[in-house]
Formats: sequence, C-alpha cells, structure tokens
Amino acid sequence: MRKLLASVAVLACALPAAAGASVHGPGDGTLSVRDARGAFTVNARGGVIGTFARGRVVITDPDPNDGTGPIVTGDDWHKDRSDTTTVYGGTKVRFRLIGGLFKIRVIGVGVNLSVVGRGTVGLTGEGTADDGTYSIDGGDYVSVPETATSFTLP
Repeated sequence: MRKLLASVAVLACALPAAAGASVHGPGDGTLSVRDARGAFTVNARGGVIGTFARGRVVITDPDPNDGTGPIVTGDDWHKDRSDTTTVYGGTKVRFRLIGGLFKIRVIGVGVNLSVVGRGTVGLTGEGTADDGTYSIDGGDYVSVPETATSFTLP
C-alpha cells in the first residue's frame, strides 16, 4: 500500500510539471520587461502575462478557441473595439493570455511583461532615465530604447 501511495504522489507531482513544459515548445523565444515606461507591442503565438501601474492595454484575440482568451483584472474601464479587440485601462491592471495567437499593445508606466512564444515584439521607451529594462531569451537585461525597436522571437 505504501508503494502505491508513493507512486501516486510521484505521478501527481510529475503531471503538472509535464503540462507546464508543453506551454514552452522547442524553439520558442522569451521576452521579459521589467518596470518599464513607454509602448510595448507583442504579436505572437504562445503566452503572455503582464501588469502595469498605470496605462492601458489593447488586446486582440482573433480565435477565442485557441487558448484561454484574455483574462484581465484590476481594470478601471474597458471598451470593445470589435468582436476580437478590447481596450482595458486603469491602475494596477493585470492580464494574461495563455495559448494561441494574440496581439497586445501596452502603453503605460510600471509595465512588466513575460512572453513565451514565436512572433514579433516592438519596444519604445518614453526617453526618460528610467524607462525600465528588458531581456530576450534569458539574456542580460538592457535599457528599453527611446527609439522604436523591433525584433522577432524565434
């Protein structure tokens, strides 16, 4: 009986780890943005988790059946632009989309983003001394550029 319980416990621990591993597929890129100020655009297939202290996020989810869909908390207001695009704004806003194709554009201060997937990213700081930092694929954090900068997540 103890062997059975031990086996079940090991299996119970292994299943969530295996499920989480499937979200980050081979060849996916990563982006991390910390305490940033400016405009940040991600057009990708994968997942994103983000927050901002003050600002707005425009979320486009073209296929509501290919992932979680947008999950947003803390917004003071929101407005539907179309069947697939909604703008959320306010202070201390949190959002996430896990799985599938999405496009987000965050304009604000105190922006934090974690992205895993494949697609394109655009960053533009406000030009202040503390526009925050970002890291690509686990590399060193560097300052958010003042001029519009784009790159591809593999």
